[in-house]
Amino acid sequence: MAFFRVKKIKGNEYVYRVENEWSGKSSRQKVKGYLGRAFRPDLKNNLVFNEFCKISDIEKYFNDNTIEKIIKDLVEWEISKYAVEKEKFYIDLESKKIQKRGKDIVIVINGGFMCGFTLANLLEFKTESEEQDGNRLARAFVEAGIKIPEEIFIGLFAKLYKQPEKEAI
Repeated sequence: MAFFRVKKIKGNEYVYRVENEWSGKSSRQKVKGYLGRAFRPDLKNNLVFNEFCKISDIEKYFNDNTIEKIIKDLVEWEISKYAVEKEKFYIDLESKKIQKRGKDIVIVINGGFMCGFTLANLLEFKTESEEQDGNRLARAFVEAGIKIPEEIFIGLFAKLYKQPEKEAI
């Protein structure tokens, strides 16, 4: 199972995706990918998701929006809470890129790592088995640093399994 490792080099932090590999009686970490330089913005406002999206009727919100749109709203909400300045960072949810000056970066928020890799995990989530998908989807949100409200997660998961062909998000 892969996880994230932050390395401090010359005063800057860099994030890597690593896995433990067992060799004999010990394990070693193997780097699976470089994710980018870490940036740690401060929480600026604690706006509730329903207020941010101007949701008065949660059922109507789920009926009127696709799974992808709901996930993008959640990402935008977290970015706005931390006042991540879009002038300083390039954030493109369509291409799943978060960059600064053309280089991939990682926004470290809520104990998670919002970057191209974690955005792709969320936006390209594929269903496998209903029993395991809840944990996998929750982990994808946690890894991306998104504190998804419980009622939104439940509605999103229900919508995931209401889709006729169980398409990828």
